[in-house]
Amino acid sequence: MSAEPTQRPLPVPGGEPGLAQGARIGRYVVLGLLGRGGMGEVYAAYDPELDRKIAVKLLRARDRGAATPTDGKTRLLREAQAIARLSHPNVVVVYDVGTFADSVFIAMEFVEGHTVGYWLEARPRKIKEVLEVFMAAGRGLVAAHTAGLVHRDFKPDNVMITKGGQVRVMDFGLARQQVRDDEPSPSSQAVLDAQTRAAALAETVPPDGDPDATARLADVDGDAPPPSGSGGYLQVKLTRTGAVLGTPAYMAPEQFAGISGDARTDQFSFAVALYEGLYGQRPFAGSNALALMANVVAGTITPPPDNTRVPTRIRRILLRGLASTPADRFLSMTVMLDALARDPAVRRRRWLGATAGIAVVAALGAGFYKTTAGQRAMCAGGPARFATAWGPAQRSRVERAFQATGHKAAAVAFASVARIIDDYATHWQGMYGDACAASRVRGEQSGDVLDLRMGCLGERLSSVKALTEVFATADTGVVDNAVGAASALPTLDRCADVAMLRAVVRPPDDPATRAKVTVLRDEVARVSALASAGRCDQAASDGRRALERAAAVDYLPLKAEVLLALGRLGDVCIEAREAIGYLEAAELAAETSQHDEIAIVASVVIVGIGAGHHAQDAHTSWTWVKHGEAILRRFPGHPLLEAWAAVSRGILLQQEGRVEEALAEHRRALKAKQALLGADHFDVARSNVNIAHALQDLGRSGDAEAILRPTLETMTRLLGPENGVVALVLLNHGEALTDLRRFDEADAAIQRALSIWRDRRASPLFEGYGLMDLGRLKLAAGATREARDLLERAIAILDKRDAEVAAEAEFALAQAMWASPGDRRRAVDRARHARVQLAARPSTDRKRQALEAWLRERGDI
Repeated sequence: MSAEPTQRPLPVPGGEPGLAQGARIGRYVVLGLLGRGGMGEVYAAYDPELDRKIAVKLLRARDRGAATPTDGKTRLLREAQAIARLSHPNVVVVYDVGTFADSVFIAMEFVEGHTVGYWLEARPRKIKEVLEVFMAAGRGLVAAHTAGLVHRDFKPDNVMITKGGQVRVMDFGLARQQVRDDEPSPSSQAVLDAQTRAAALAETVPPDGDPDATARLADVDGDAPPPSGSGGYLQVKLTRTGAVLGTPAYMAPEQFAGISGDARTDQFSFAVALYEGLYGQRPFAGSNALALMANVVAGTITPPPDNTRVPTRIRRILLRGLASTPADRFLSMTVMLDALARDPAVRRRRWLGATAGIAVVAALGAGFYKTTAGQRAMCAGGPARFATAWGPAQRSRVERAFQATGHKAAAVAFASVARIIDDYATHWQGMYGDACAASRVRGEQSGDVLDLRMGCLGERLSSVKALTEVFATADTGVVDNAVGAASALPTLDRCADVAMLRAVVRPPDDPATRAKVTVLRDEVARVSALASAGRCDQAASDGRRALERAAAVDYLPLKAEVLLALGRLGDVCIEAREAIGYLEAAELAAETSQHDEIAIVASVVIVGIGAGHHAQDAHTSWTWVKHGEAILRRFPGHPLLEAWAAVSRGILLQQEGRVEEALAEHRRALKAKQALLGADHFDVARSNVNIAHALQDLGRSGDAEAILRPTLETMTRLLGPENGVVALVLLNHGEALTDLRRFDEADAAIQRALSIWRDRRASPLFEGYGLMDLGRLKLAAGATREARDLLERAIAILDKRDAEVAAEAEFALAQAMWASPGDRRRAVDRARHARVQLAARPSTDRKRQALEAWLRERGDI
């Protein structure tokens, strides 16, 4: 397969000759040496078949974990093939892998640009610039981890920025699959034991960090612990590029301990590199490898430079990523990137249905289905077809993935998810058989109608497939959101509604364009599945990329569908105003192309996001509601769409202080959902919470508590007792119980909610809400001193995160302070300040009315 060099060998650092110009690696012609590392060389090469310049990396097949050199090459080839399966815009593209002499080669994209290391040194960078580059690189690592790979050598010099500004992670030469058939994943105790050995070795380092100390490390390739003797040690120079496998400056403690590590090892290296990019220095000092190792294993982080401008929030995230013990880091790179991407100070929404209650169907629009020979056989083929998305293999993968997260509620969540999808499968298969038989057996409907109904069912199947693929790579966040995601699968009723199906635009006539549309609709389904499962960053990234591709296809109905999918991320994944921009564009594109269903849903979702985040005024919100309703009147008898519209009306009415009218709308939504989804459904439970919230605003806490109690039982059964949504319902239940003066029960509910959020390391915002409710409980019970302490702590958390709720806490604090005669003037001042903060609320708002009345009673007009 190889050819003898025809010219003089190229010089290679270290004295060993490299391949000559003109030599061949398979079909690839060597143009020159690009670099050399611990595992092999990288060459610029030419691919004569595809007429393009590429890069080829040769990996040496020396593997101390293999019984023979052949075994080592086989293992490297297997891992190179795994790398080649990666396909992500933030990962260098791999074209081909194979063997060459005693090595394995990887043929990959030739990236013209600079490394991030060079980019950082070229000139000072703004914090925002650095974060954007590293977030993109982090998404590349997430793609690798999703494929079961760990990079093991992430550093600024292994990330490229192309001339066009794209960020690409490269040099997966040290990557390996996280769990191989022949190598069990190390236990937490094994990591701890190995780190203890490394720490003992590190203690031999002199306090002043002797620069001549030799690094008592093995090859640092993650395959064996450090040797106990002095022979075979490597002298390590801590340069930016590194000198040994694993690059000590960016290595995690477990790598120094001789353990391969997992995705959290990459997270540590990522945190080191990002720390360096933001602060201009690395977090761990050390003039040689042993001094460095001592600081890394001990977790001794160098103080940041003076006058640093890195936000405290970002530093906290970095420090968690730099934790010495893997279990103390973020659960995944995805979770870490989510934390970096947005400020945790999000608005509190005391009811769950504000926007979540209008979680809309995914992958809307017309599909295209062609019947084949053997119509009767096809009519009986529904179960087999559905099994391609949810069969025994997928069910088993999802269950294993849930269990592997270690989440306390994994078993409960899987049982609920399996039940929901099983029920969905039963209905889908029945509708599939009925649609087919109506045309092919009974002759009751035309082939055109069959195409429409089968296209609709095909879209629903794509949504199931996308969701199960996300579930199969679950982390704890996915488990938390799994029941909601499964409940948000697009309903099947429309697939039997011929009038609505005929209103949906037909696919393009051109076969090539139609094929592209089909692929992109699958991507839309995946974006919706990722968002429903809580993988926000990936959903937003994939959605924006799908929008670019949809624009290139130039088929307006598809563009409307992609814009809607992006806009729906505005509930939690992207900024509200950005989401509204997407939704407005979706509505206009849908109107232009007469894609009526998209237009209806976009109008409804705009209201939920705009009102829930105060991103638009009431007049604009009502305009969108009426617009969606006008289109919906052409298609009567659509209970779920009508329910979403009712939820939107309820939200706006409640914000305007028209709570009785809002309650009627929420009850209308509940009735429609129950008729379609059944009583024991997640979305039905959310509507019950909306109703309870309205009842509490009306002062009918007894009625609210009677609804919240069984709703809490339903949520707990569906989601498990440790879920964050369950904690929100507990908090609402605690408020109702406080109003009813059932203080012991209220205290237990609120304390339970706080315990869930603390165990989950949730945003401090939730801590603030819980403390506020505890303070109001103590105030109602007459324990004003305890109330003041709790409310002051709550205000300190809420003040800069949720000013409106902070004002509620401040009014409660004023009431508690009034109990002390010497503090009464300060109490009135506090209440006045709260009144300013609540001025935007309608004059009929119960809490604002209570505040005004309290001030009037104390002589403040």
